[in-house]
Amino acid sequence: MTVPRGRVWKFGDDVHGDDGIIEFAIIRDSFGKEFDEDALRAMCFRRLRPEFPAEVRKGDIVVGGRNFAHHNHVEVSVAMRASGIAVVVVESCDSGFLRRALNHGLPVMICPGIHAAVQDGEVLEADPATGLVTLPDGRVLRASPFSERMVQIWHAGGSIPLLEREFAARRAAQG
Repeated sequence: MTVPRGRVWKFGDDVHGDDGIIEFAIIRDSFGKEFDEDALRAMCFRRLRPEFPAEVRKGDIVVGGRNFAHHNHVEVSVAMRASGIAVVVVESCDSGFLRRALNHGLPVMICPGIHAAVQDGEVLEADPATGLVTLPDGRVLRASPFSERMVQIWHAGGSIPLLEREFAARRAAQG
């Protein structure tokens, strides 16, 4: 898999997952059911950046400040992934957001200094496998690299696709 390289969408500190990135009150009745990715994509970040749903492109990168995506359900990660976001690079977030996002194939990197280092619209490269974030001016910031298993989940597009592939390979090997 190639290293994600994309245009930055920059957000600040304390971005609320369920009342900022998405509008959970709108989808609350569908909680626990199959995701409506079109509805999630249409509401992704629209409260904070009304232009986001129409202007985001596949491969773009979200950069966030401290306490990014706090108070969130899994739909937050699905909305960003469905919008085409390749990777999320933040100053800090809770571990639940990291796990939920990766389970749906969206890598989240915690990278001290990222928020001050980039501006909206700049292009950066962020490699979860190595933890290296290459800034537009060529400088490199370091985040914790993903474990081998996390890389496998990311490359497979999430936990379920990876497990399905692994179980299918085991069944085929057993003949």
